[in-house]
Amino acid sequence: MSVATVERAASASLKDCPPGDNRVNAMTRPGEEFAVVTVKFKVLPAFEKSTILKKPTLTDASGKTYNTAVSFVDVGSVPEFSCAIPFRVPAGTALKSVQIDSASLDLSSADKK
Repeated sequence: MSVATVERAASASLKDCPPGDNRVNAMTRPGEEFAVVTVKFKVLPAFEKSTILKKPTLTDASGKTYNTAVSFVDVGSVPEFSCAIPFRVPAGTALKSVQIDSASLDLSSADKK
């Protein structure tokens, strides 16, 4: 796994990961934005296809954790994919990391708020 980009947006797609049939969109309220973290995945042959990954979480610079509606579905079905994972945060929030299962990926260099 590696972080490709971090973008800020007023609306975001809530597609499952890897992208599938779920095509729900969400909008922010005043004072909010989506921090959309795009993560690239490469599934190695030894990956246990029946593994269920927890929903990702985002941690800001102050240590507060944010959840997402995006779920991991059938992760072993393709060898490589990327997912744009949106997190609803207060506008201007400084981001620290995204946690995907037991891995923590640093966002400080990718976040160009």
